[in-house]
Order: sequence, then C-alpha cells, then structure tokens
Amino acid sequence: MISPRTARLVASLHKWLGLIVAIQFVVWTGTGLFMASFHLADVRGEHLVHPPGHMAPIDMSKVRLTSADALRAVVEDRPNEVILRPLAGQPVYEVRAGIGVFLVSAETGSVLSPVSGELASEIAAAAWAAGGEPLSIERIEPAPRESGLSGAVWAAHFAGEGNPTLYVSAANGQVSAPRTDLWRTYDFFYGLHLMDYVNHESANNIWNIALAFFALSTVLFGIVLLVHRFTRSGGRRREPA
Repeated sequence: MISPRTARLVASLHKWLGLIVAIQFVVWTGTGLFMASFHLADVRGEHLVHPPGHMAPIDMSKVRLTSADALRAVVEDRPNEVILRPLAGQPVYEVRAGIGVFLVSAETGSVLSPVSGELASEIAAAAWAAGGEPLSIERIEPAPRESGLSGAVWAAHFAGEGNPTLYVSAANGQVSAPRTDLWRTYDFFYGLHLMDYVNHESANNIWNIALAFFALSTVLFGIVLLVHRFTRSGGRRREPA
C-alpha cells in the first residue's frame, strides 16, 4: 500500500492526464464524425474531372518529329526517359533527364516547358469535366501542399460550389486532383484526427506518441489508485457494536 501523500500525487496526475486525454478523445470523435458524414468520392471531387482514360489517343498524323529531334531541341543527349504523350489535344515528347523535365511539341519541335499560363489553362480546361475555361489562373512557386505537386504550378480556378481549383505543373503539365472547400475542410479535420498538424498525412508523429504515453499513464495511475483503495479498505477493522 502506498502512502497517503503518494496517493494524492498519483490522484492529481491521474486527473490532469485524464483531462488531456479526454480533450483529444473529443477531437477524435468530432473529426471522425465529420469525416464519416461524407463520401470520399465527393471529398476528392472525382466528378469534377475526366477519368484518366478519357484522353483521346495521339493523332499520329500530327507527329512530325522523332524522339531524337526532341532531344536535340533540349540539347540533352543522356535522358532517363523519353515519352510521347498527348497534352491538351496535341502530341508532345516528355524528356526526363537528371537536370529536369522538358516538354517538346512533336508537331512543331518547339520547347513547351516551362509551361506557359495559356497552355496551363488549356490543360486544365481539357481535364475539367464540366467544360469551359478557368475563371482565372495564377502561377505559384513553390507549389502549395494541397496540390500534391512540386516546383512551380499554375492554379486554375473554376466556377462552381466550393471554389474548385486544379493545379498544373509548370514543369511537365501534370494536373492535380481537384481541390474544393470541402476537401480543404476535410483535410484540416484529418490533420487534427491524425495529430499531424503540418502535413496532415501521417499518424507516426511525436504528438500521437505523447498522447499514447499519457493515455497509458492515466490507465496505470488509475489501477494504482484502485489497488490502493481496495487495500486500504481491506485493512480496516470493523468496530464492535
């Protein structure tokens, strides 16, 4: 049996740690309830963009240059990869090398990277399922975390509920998943749920570890107090009537 002074200290620690853990339990419950209230497809805005296989096949009649011509256009003789792919309705060569990524028109031979605002607008419009041009487009560097891209990007803002935005990489024309106010709110609550307040993507962080330690300590302190109460009650003798 522990001393009364130690028991009071354990009781105080149990109370304050329990309060900290309880607050996070409320956060977990609230954020979990919010996230469970929406279909993930709606959060991701999958209905706002065309599916990956939507793009028309490359019109080979427009391909007038070879991959070797594309390499000469960017003065790169040791590429990692050269890919012929469609981009906003036109065939392009994507040259990936150690010094960066280059886009070369397979029709005219002009170097398209870094992607211009006009081309980025065409790329975003081609990906947008509702049709129509972006309301506005702006260049952002470095790319915001929500874009999932790196380097410089073009942010194409469209009309619609939730301020929908598509990000287009200025390096290779890659288009991000659509981002809306619902996605941003969901992402914020997801970060609170994981206790990852910066990247909103990993539960393996110091805050989760600390809370797990606090929760375990609260339980252990509670067991100590329970044992102390039982042993103290069991040690008392009943007074004669």
